[in-house]
Amino acid sequence: MQKQPYRRQILAGDAVRPAPDPWARGSGKLPMTMLQRNFLLVALVLLIIGIALISLDLVLLATVPLFLLALALIAGRFVF
Repeated sequence: MQKQPYRRQILAGDAVRPAPDPWARGSGKLPMTMLQRNFLLVALVLLIIGIALISLDLVLLATVPLFLLALALIAGRFVF
């Protein structure tokens, strides 16, 4: 049994599609990138969890998501 020789495939420039840029501006009402949208969703979830825990009178437990939210807001300076 003979092995097939390894062959290289040479692609033209128009045949290669670049990966989508995560920093590229989106379109629509709020032109945000996917990274920015995910950041906002995580920040909103942390805020809602913190408010829910405070409303249930679990203030000590609410400090964890609120601390993470504070770190996220500081990191948000680099995202936006």
